Amino acid sequence: MTLDSTLPVRILVADDEPDMLRICSDVLKSQFDSDKREPEVHNASNGIEVREVLLGGRFDLIILDVKMPGVSGLELMHFALEHGHGAPVVLITAFPNYSDAITAIREGAQDYIIKPFTAAQLVEVAKRALVDGAARPVGQPVGRSAKGALPADALLGEGHRMHEVRSLLKRVAPLRENVVLLGETGTGKGLVARILHQMGPDPSSPMMTLDCGAIPRELMESELFGHEKGAFTGATVLRKGLLELAEDGTLLLDEVSEIPLELQSRLLRALQEREFRRVGGDRMKHFNARVIAATNRDLEEAVRQGRFRDDLFYRLHVIPIHLPALREHPEDIRLLTTAFLVRFGEQNPNWKVRSISSGALDVFNHYPWPGNVRELENVIRRVAAFTNSEEIRTADLPAETRREATANEPSEGDFNRVREQWLSRFEEGYFRSLLEQTAGNVVEAARSSGVPRATLYRYLRKYGLAPADFRVSHTTQNLTRETPE
Repeated sequence: MTLDSTLPVRILVADDEPDMLRICSDVLKSQFDSDKREPEVHNASNGIEVREVLLGGRFDLIILDVKMPGVSGLELMHFALEHGHGAPVVLITAFPNYSDAITAIREGAQDYIIKPFTAAQLVEVAKRALVDGAARPVGQPVGRSAKGALPADALLGEGHRMHEVRSLLKRVAPLRENVVLLGETGTGKGLVARILHQMGPDPSSPMMTLDCGAIPRELMESELFGHEKGAFTGATVLRKGLLELAEDGTLLLDEVSEIPLELQSRLLRALQEREFRRVGGDRMKHFNARVIAATNRDLEEAVRQGRFRDDLFYRLHVIPIHLPALREHPEDIRLLTTAFLVRFGEQNPNWKVRSISSGALDVFNHYPWPGNVRELENVIRRVAAFTNSEEIRTADLPAETRREATANEPSEGDFNRVREQWLSRFEEGYFRSLLEQTAGNVVEAARSSGVPRATLYRYLRKYGLAPADFRVSHTTQNLTRETPE
């Protein structure tokens, strides 16, 4: 699908709730700006109207509520894909129907947005769908594979750090270049590796994984390269290694820094020459898989200390992708918590927990999460298993989580640390209040505060404050919170 730059963008919004329909339409008309063209927004309140409108004209973007009277969300989505002339489809969903949105993404929808959402989030999703949809063949699933492929959006997060990672994944995935995933334990390196594979040139090809930190040194060579029968004591049968089994797909070297130094030279030659020999063999085997290396260590420091070959480092370090620690994007904790609760509820129908209280969420926001997203997932699973109410409360949280969160609050102690904590709180509160007073007008905010506009934008990015969020009236925000699915 290509957009005609001489015509206004035509958007269809479908929702059976009149207030939600009005809000979305008003936001898109007033805040959506595509090449200085005000969009034409058309509304539909049920499945029949959606079908009639789609059959009566062309649209550049279709935004559908998952729950529409008289028709299932997926059925209506498929109709939109078939009769929408290639227009990307974005789904509106509340978190109890989050799994429906994921299924729809896999079957061809471009994106989704979860209630409650802000005006800025709606505009951002709409613009992203137009850009990504224009470069995507009609009806092709985001993951390039109709059979359950993971799209980049499977990596959850609405903050700018995670948007940057997803954007990079979409650019890198079609390439066959080697990738290094850098980040602390629990940041999602394994998930990102699967996304890269399933969005890659051939997602039906094998993806093999070697946990370099869990394989004994004496067995790692055989795991990688395979061995011939009789190559050593105990080699009673021929065994193919992971380099061979990966074929034209992907080989993930998890905790790559743990590969023994004496084995690194052989791996380097295999990557350079694209061929290798099994242990005890004399025939060369071809190797064409893309290598994804993952580590929570500082590889450059390992090179300086002589624990990792510099030539192997440069061979692997073609495209580095850094996954931020959870404490670097705490604005995503609520979304991640909601997604985990939905997933666990689907896996365990007897669980009652469906939400988290503001107090418990505040504890999560102040906890340092040394185990990152994996630790958050485990804490949610543990709490949900022992909670009898529908909401996670502060008292339900593990004692160590509450204790660490309290310790992370500004208190007596090191002067520089306490000053930095209080300064950050002051700055965030000040600029949030400033945007509220100026209704998100950055020019007015800069003038009244005396802070240069460029500096003001840096502060807003630092604290994740989007001016567009403050242009929505309190009434509109309340409606988006209260609108049921």
